[in-house]
Amino acid sequence: MAALSVFRSQSFFAKAFPLAKKRISTQAGLRAFPFKTHLSFNSRSLCIFFLLCFSFFKSQKCYDLKQVLKVEPTPLYRAHLLASQNFGVDILENAKSVDRYIAKGKFVKVKKKSRGYRLQTLEYSRPYLVKKARTTLENMAGKFATETKSFFVVSSVTRTLEDQCRLRKVNSNASLGISSHNYGNSFDISYVRFDHKLKVNTKLEKELEKVLESYKNLGRIFYIKEKQQSCYHVTVRRY
Repeated sequence: MAALSVFRSQSFFAKAFPLAKKRISTQAGLRAFPFKTHLSFNSRSLCIFFLLCFSFFKSQKCYDLKQVLKVEPTPLYRAHLLASQNFGVDILENAKSVDRYIAKGKFVKVKKKSRGYRLQTLEYSRPYLVKKARTTLENMAGKFATETKSFFVVSSVTRTLEDQCRLRKVNSNASLGISSHNYGNSFDISYVRFDHKLKVNTKLEKELEKVLESYKNLGRIFYIKEKQQSCYHVTVRRY
């Protein structure tokens, strides 16, 4: 009987207080709900925070133009920079600055393959030059091909300051200051790669230097033999 009484009292409680049970359940749910919302809010906030940080660091320049301009060039290299500034091109800081000169028709694309030269796959420079520089490259390559029946490899062309930053991460010898590559009138020619063969070829190297020397004597280029990079750095003058 006692058990029956308890059972009946429990049944009566359930029937008599259904709203109370709902309120209790609802309150329990409400107590849990803010916790989940708080957790979700924190996760979303963290995601937004990390995205903002990523965007901020990505937008930061890897160079300080004022500091770059303070770096004094060597006397030999100063002539290259002065020649570069005669083409009316401002220092190329990023891809947008290159695109502007392309749109204006100031820069023209360098062919991947032409008589006397091949353009290697470029990772830290862009296949564009001022018109006179491209014409000079093609004429020199044609003369080299006539003399040797071979071709040389162009290893670098126009670089922006951002490109130089990326290059400096893998090559500590990359210029800390302004480079003539930053004006769209310089390119590098490898002297250890002819006919796509990576090896020293003294005969072809001498023939290439003869071509470079003749163009230098005509007042059309300046060039430097870079031993660390195994290339001739060529800057075209505004002749």
